[in-house]
Amino acid sequence: MDTYARRVVVDLTGRTRWADGRGPAGFSGRDHMDLFAALLFTPREVFTQELIPIERRSLKERIGMDPNRRFFAPSELMLNDELHRISGEFRAKKQRDSAYRPLPDEQEAMDTEQRMSAMAFFVTGQGLAIVPTAGTDSYATVGTNVADHAAEDVQAALLSMRDAYVSTEDMLAPTESLIASIESRSAPEPSLARKIDLELLYNRHNPWRMSAIATVLALLLLSARWLVRSRILTALVALAIAWAIAEQAFGLGLRVLILGRAPVSNTYEALLWMGLVSVAIGLVGQVVRPKSWYLAAGLGASLLAVLFSMLVPLGDRTNALPAVLRSNYWLIIHVLTIVASYAALLLAAVLAHVYLARDVLLRRPSAQSDRVIVQVYRVIQVGVFLLTAGTILGGVWAADSWGRFWGWDPKETWSLISIIVYFALLHARYVGWIGDFGLAVAAIVGFLAIVWTFYGVNYVMATGLHSYGFGSGGERWVALWALAEVTFVGLCFLRRRSEDTRASELASDSEPKAVDGLQHA
Repeated sequence: MDTYARRVVVDLTGRTRWADGRGPAGFSGRDHMDLFAALLFTPREVFTQELIPIERRSLKERIGMDPNRRFFAPSELMLNDELHRISGEFRAKKQRDSAYRPLPDEQEAMDTEQRMSAMAFFVTGQGLAIVPTAGTDSYATVGTNVADHAAEDVQAALLSMRDAYVSTEDMLAPTESLIASIESRSAPEPSLARKIDLELLYNRHNPWRMSAIATVLALLLLSARWLVRSRILTALVALAIAWAIAEQAFGLGLRVLILGRAPVSNTYEALLWMGLVSVAIGLVGQVVRPKSWYLAAGLGASLLAVLFSMLVPLGDRTNALPAVLRSNYWLIIHVLTIVASYAALLLAAVLAHVYLARDVLLRRPSAQSDRVIVQVYRVIQVGVFLLTAGTILGGVWAADSWGRFWGWDPKETWSLISIIVYFALLHARYVGWIGDFGLAVAAIVGFLAIVWTFYGVNYVMATGLHSYGFGSGGERWVALWALAEVTFVGLCFLRRRSEDTRASELASDSEPKAVDGLQHA
């Protein structure tokens, strides 16, 4: 129920919790279970409260709503004919052309209608399938207005919860009564009960938020240690890093135990796996080369992966596993490998940022400069090896599942393009076509191809046989990140050109001058 409540509240409002005074009037300062109880027990009151967000100003103007407002009541949106007309036009276009992609206003109109449908579920008093039937996998439905046959005692307990909620009394006793009435019909198996406990622990502990906090702390302490050599700081850095890694391993381990599969079945889990692999590679590299940037870059890459995972919609984090992915064997050997390659190449891009920021933008080259660019090169080699191996393994899986090794599916095509990009990068470095600056820039630009393969094909193109990987959300943030990367590289080019111009002028000033037709050194 806790997980379901989180998903319902995110579907309606966009978040599991809003700070007091910042969210919708019907949810400001309340947590997900509080709003869920209101939806379950007093839905008609919630129906008239500002709850559903509409972000696009153009859509609000088209449907005649105040463009300065962010949240709207389901009751006023339900009566908005223009909103329904926009959604209806999109459905008609989609029916005529299955490849038609919605315009931004059409997409948000469709999302708004889906939120209203979720709201209508509670307003119409439909029950929840929460009463297990002994000896079967089916569940009986119970609600405040409806209950399946022989579930009257469960409904009575639910009504007691409603009465306690409406009268603002303590709900503990009615809740325990509801649990007892449900379990009296069919107590959950011990393995299922353990998974429920683990899921509650996962929801409440939020290991990814804790991991982000620990990683930021580790980076701050590591920066302080570079300035001040201290055994105490060294010990604190080690503890913070251990905490960050432990939280990530704990989170992924819980998902494995709860879901019973490798934790790479969707974009959300892939990002989390990337974060753990990035810091692991950084840690190994630091042990091999103590005077290096591997660990700091690994922590930075891990933090980026965790932060971007928070942008993935909740529905895309908890989706059911498609039939084609129900193979732990292939999930482990193909998907873990390919996502590990993304982690290595992300780490290389972060190291490239270190080199360009310090040596080019800040003009502070040091004895470490050569080492940093070598680290970029070595990590790219690791990433390309994993990327190639993972792509080949994906072809073997495709042959096993679809009967062909390669079919030029968009995902397959862009995987090949990514491999070619990085092979060209390594070759250009090996034969001397690009120097240190060129390698650093290529590492950043090359990772843009990885992002498109990993994210763009699934979230922007949304076409091909790999339909199980499609999703939505975060497009704005990814676009801002790509723009920031292009801007950063552009600044580095301008800085490098100014340096070259200055060096050329100095060389010109130091050349011998001709005096009275004679050349003097």
